[in-house]
Amino acid sequence: MSVSAPVKLTIKDYKSELHNDWCPGCIAPDSRIITRSGSTLIVDVEDGDEVLGHDGAYHRVTEVMSHWHDAPIQRVTVQFLGEIVLTDDHLVWCAAVIDGRRVMDWRPAGELRPGDLLAYPTAALARQQRAAESVGAGLAARVAIPESADEEYVLLGVEGNERIDYSGFVHNLEVEDVHSYVTEVGALHNCGDFGILTGIQMALAKLQLDPDKVACFSGIGCSGKTPHYINAYGFHTLHGRVLPVATGGRLANTGITVIALGGDGDGYGIGAGYFVNTGRRNLDFTYLVHNNNVYGLTKGQASPTLSKGKQTKSMPEQAIQDGINPIAMAVAAGYTFIARAYALEPKYTADIIARAIQHKGSALVDVLQTCPTYNDLYTKEWYEGADLAEKKSRLYKLEERGYDGKVQDPTDVQEIVAKKAAAVARSYEREPIPLGVYYEAALPTYEDEIYKRIPAMKDTPLAEMDTFKRDVQPLLEAMR
Repeated sequence: MSVSAPVKLTIKDYKSELHNDWCPGCIAPDSRIITRSGSTLIVDVEDGDEVLGHDGAYHRVTEVMSHWHDAPIQRVTVQFLGEIVLTDDHLVWCAAVIDGRRVMDWRPAGELRPGDLLAYPTAALARQQRAAESVGAGLAARVAIPESADEEYVLLGVEGNERIDYSGFVHNLEVEDVHSYVTEVGALHNCGDFGILTGIQMALAKLQLDPDKVACFSGIGCSGKTPHYINAYGFHTLHGRVLPVATGGRLANTGITVIALGGDGDGYGIGAGYFVNTGRRNLDFTYLVHNNNVYGLTKGQASPTLSKGKQTKSMPEQAIQDGINPIAMAVAAGYTFIARAYALEPKYTADIIARAIQHKGSALVDVLQTCPTYNDLYTKEWYEGADLAEKKSRLYKLEERGYDGKVQDPTDVQEIVAKKAAAVARSYEREPIPLGVYYEAALPTYEDEIYKRIPAMKDTPLAEMDTFKRDVQPLLEAMR
């Protein structure tokens, strides 16, 4: 369901006034960022600038954020490089040596201890030395590269981590593709929720939907605040209950585009019953699931999608239950549009979301995302296949291999069965993991059946009807 806007809109028109308050980790305004043009104060970085990512390459800034922070904050001192002031939840690129093997990991600033090692891109050190005059003459002296330097990173020790009082603005960046940026003191990361939020806003802009005709509903979890940052109607509901509430919203006003959002725990765990029944109704709205295999809001317990035998850094023991298959569940439940995207590819995610919104019927988009705070198994590097002998992505796009999940003749039961079987088969592929549209069918919706019973609703949404002055006598007579 979509209602076009009367004027040309851009992605900024779908960002709420609260959008810039969403910083899962922020830094002080005097922090300097390594950009392609040199070392720049974060307050001077703008959308479109190119900054160095933790991967040693330059990436475009897609969002500049800031908000007032009136709470304690961390002051981390790093060997040779100096200090950085940042919120305790900001993720820092670190390294450790375990059983003689170097392990790279994102760790919250508040957890850093003296002696811990930061992994700092050698490209950033070289860039700082070339820009020494603009940054300060003392910088080159401070950055004498230790013997621990290798092709990609130099390991620098944490010398101190002090918690200090703070009252002032803090800042953050959203960076295309890599979702990280390098300061003069450390490489920092953002959460995968940003990619999904950006994907939603890009999809709304692509479809030119009137913000006044869009309603976003969410459950509880890291995904729950998404409606707060979208310039549209929003409803933050209860844990696992987003789908029945979104169902009510859609039926009350069939003139709006409804988007429901939740996490893999919220939707496939406590909300699993609603997930199944929403699919079989085939109501015309889109359900986006942030799937990162953990309960991120409650400190990283295994979610229903984590496979048996897996153990993230936040778990004391391995998972002893099998993980569910959301795509196969959606096929069995009756969703008529089923797709999968990847949060760190926001443009592709936006295209998938746009198709889901345009689809007439219940649409599920399962979005794979990283959780750098708690899930050290399925990281950006893992999805990129950085650990493989021959580096190659662990993701591929279905359409690039000739797969077509769309049912051409919805009256042909055999074709429907064949397409569903193909979708389920693809959903069990583990490496590489398929992205794209698994299944699509144009079948009668729940609203179509409602209109047969209440024809007036087809032209006038229930929310616009004068239900207080209607004649209920025929109903009373029927109940005698």
